[in-house]
Amino acid sequence: MSSHSTALATTLAVAAPTEGPLRRHTHTYQLMRQCIHCGFCLPTCPTYALLGVEMDSPRGRIYQMQAVAEGRIAISPEFVEHMYCCLGCRACETACPSGVQFGKLIEAAREQIQLEIERAGQAPANLSADGAARATLESRTTRLLRRAFFDVLLPSRLMTTLFFAALKLYQRSGLQALVHATGLLDMVNALPTPFQGRLKTPEALMAPARGPLFSRPLPEITPALGQRRYRVGFISGCIMDQVFRDVNEATIRVLAANGCEVITPPQQRCCGALHVHAGEAQRGRELARYNIDVFEAYQCDAIIINSAGCGSNLKEYGHLLADDPLYAERAAAFSAKVRDISEFLTSIDLNREMGEVPLTITYHDACHLIHGQKIKQQPRRLLQNIPGLRLVELKEADWCCGSAGIYNITNQDLAGKLLERKMNNIAATGAEAVVTGNPGCMMQIALGIRERGLRMQVLHPVELLDQAYRAAGLYRQPAAAAVARRRRLRQRALLVGMGASAGAAIGFWLARRSR
Repeated sequence: MSSHSTALATTLAVAAPTEGPLRRHTHTYQLMRQCIHCGFCLPTCPTYALLGVEMDSPRGRIYQMQAVAEGRIAISPEFVEHMYCCLGCRACETACPSGVQFGKLIEAAREQIQLEIERAGQAPANLSADGAARATLESRTTRLLRRAFFDVLLPSRLMTTLFFAALKLYQRSGLQALVHATGLLDMVNALPTPFQGRLKTPEALMAPARGPLFSRPLPEITPALGQRRYRVGFISGCIMDQVFRDVNEATIRVLAANGCEVITPPQQRCCGALHVHAGEAQRGRELARYNIDVFEAYQCDAIIINSAGCGSNLKEYGHLLADDPLYAERAAAFSAKVRDISEFLTSIDLNREMGEVPLTITYHDACHLIHGQKIKQQPRRLLQNIPGLRLVELKEADWCCGSAGIYNITNQDLAGKLLERKMNNIAATGAEAVVTGNPGCMMQIALGIRERGLRMQVLHPVELLDQAYRAAGLYRQPAAAAVARRRRLRQRALLVGMGASAGAAIGFWLARRSR
C-alpha cells in the first residue's frame, strides 16, 4: 500500500461527486473539515501501527476523502484499498481532541465507493496518470459474494437459519472431521480460485455452533420475575441469535430477573450494522426503517441490545435516516431508547440477589462498545457485583482484536497480526475466562485460544450474571417469593443504614458532651 499511487490520481482530470455522501456542502463534508491534522490519532490506529503508512491512518484517510469530495482525486482502486483496510474500530475518535466522528466518515467513504461501482456498472477505472492501465474497482467474484451476503443472507431470518443449520450439520455429522483428516480442506484451499489461501480462516472461526439445528423463535413476551418495573424491547440479532443463542436466552432471563417485561418481536430483522459498516448503507436504511416500524408498535421504555457492533449502529439510526423526511424524527426517537445490556443494568436498581461464581476473568473492550458507544466502566461494574468473581485487568484492553465485522475474513493477514497481539496480552493475565460484549470479538478470541491450546472460556458479561442468579436459586423461586425476598433485602439494608446513621449521631453527641 503506497501513498505514491494515490498521489498519481491527483494529476487526472476528475470531477467531484455530484451524488452520495462524499461531496461538498453536506454534513459529511463538514465532519471531515473538523480534522485539524494534529496526529493524536496515529498511535491509536491499529493499521497505522502495523503498516506505518500515512494513507492508512485516520488523518491520511480523511485527507483522501476530502480530496475526492473536492474533485482533486478519483475513486481509484488505491482509494478503495485504503478505505477498506480500515478496521472501523473508532479508537481514533476516543483520542481525537476535535471530536471528529471518524466512524461516520469511513462508512460514508465506503458508501460512496459502492455508489461509484453501481454507477459505473463495473466499468474500468483509471490506474495511472496516462489512463493506459485500467482495472475494476471490485472483482465480479467479490460483487457476487457481497450481493449474496448482504442482500440474501443477512436480511432474511429464514436464510440465516438455513445457513447456520447447514454449518451445524457439517460440524456434527463428522463431515468437518473427515475434511480435516483427509486434507481435503487444504487441497481445496490451494486450488487456483479467487479464494485461494483464504478458506481456512472462515472455517476455523466457526467454533462448534451452539443449540439445535433449527432453534425455536425466542418468546415474543417474557414476563418480569415479580413486579414489572420496565417494558423493554430486545434486539436478538442475526449472528448472535444463530451462534450464541444461549447468550440471548441468558439476556432475557437477566432482564426478567430485574423487573423487565421483555418484548422480542419475532418479525424483527437484521439491524443493518454489517451493511452500513461495509458501505451498503442503502440496504442498511431499508432495514432501519423496517425495525423502527416493528418496535414502535410495542411502545417500549428501552430497546436492549447485547451486541456492541449492532448497538453502535442502532444508536446511529438517527444519523443514518437524517435526510429521510418520513423517518428522521422517528429514527432519532428510536436511537434515544437503545441501550447496551450493561448500560441499562447499571442505570437501574440492579437485583443483587446473586450466588457465587468462583472464576478469574479478564475483560476485553469491544471497539464499538468503548469507542463507538463510549461504554467502558459499566460492564466492569456489573462484573464486580458478582460474588466470587475476580477481575484481572487486561493490558491494551481497548486495542482491536482484529474481528471488526467481517474484517477477519476479508483482511486475514492484518486481522491475524492483531489477534496475535491481543492473545499475548490475554495469555499474560492467567485468567480462566475472557469476557467481552460482542459476538465477533467472542469468535475471534475463541479462535486465538484454540490456536494456542489455552484452557480458557470466552463469555459474555450477561452469562456470568445469569450464572450468579441461577446460583442464588432466583429462577427457581415463584415470582411472589422473589419479590418478597427483594423487599426484605431492601428493608434490611434500610434498617442497617438507619442504625448506622443513628449510631453515628449518638456518638457525635456523646463526644461533644465529653468536651
